[in-house]
Amino acid sequence: MGHKNEEILRKFYFHRAIIQQGVKKGSRILDIGCGYGYFLKICDEYGLETYGIDVSQYAINEAKKITKAKLYVHDVDKGLEMFEDEFFDVVTLFDVIEHLHCPYKVLREVHRVLKKGGRVIITTPNLNAIARFWERKRWHGFRDKTHLYLFTPLSLKFLVSRAGFEVVKVEAVFRPLPIWNLIKRILDRTNLGGEIW
Repeated sequence: MGHKNEEILRKFYFHRAIIQQGVKKGSRILDIGCGYGYFLKICDEYGLETYGIDVSQYAINEAKKITKAKLYVHDVDKGLEMFEDEFFDVVTLFDVIEHLHCPYKVLREVHRVLKKGGRVIITTPNLNAIARFWERKRWHGFRDKTHLYLFTPLSLKFLVSRAGFEVVKVEAVFRPLPIWNLIKRILDRTNLGGEIW
C-alpha cells in the first residue's frame, strides 16, 4: 500500500476510532503496529498523548519524521513490559491481531495496560467477507503469508471476551469506498464487509 493510500486509510480509522467513540482530548493512546505514524500524527493534532509500537525499525524511523509520539521498536508478542498497569485510555490494533503468534496473550497484556473504562479498538480482515467468496484464494486475507489467524465477527468477539474485555460493539464494515455514504452505510449493516471492527 502506498504512503498516500495509507494516509487516507488512517484518517478513516481516526474518524471511526476517536471521533465516533468520543475520545477526549488529552487521553493517552497506544497504537500497536503504528507503521509510518499517520494515525498517530492525526492523534497528535487532535490533542492526544501518543505512543506507538512497531516491529519495523524502518517504519519507526519514518514515523519519527511526522509524529511527536513516543515510539518503540518492539515485538508485541513479547509483552508490553515497558508500560505500567492501567496506563492508557485507548489502545488500537489496526490490522495487527491476524499477524500475532499469540493473540490471546497480547490481548491480556493490552487489558493490563488499559485503564478501567478504557477502550481497545481492533480491526482485522473478516473471514466472512463477501469478497472472500468471489476472490477465493486471491482474497487478501489468504494471500498475505504473514497472516497467522483469521477471524469472523463471532470468533473475534469470543477471543476479546475471553481476554477479559466487555465487548461493546462488533461490526464488519467496508473500507472507504468511492460511493455515496448512504450506500456504504447500507452495505455495512450486512456484516459482509472486508474488515471487522
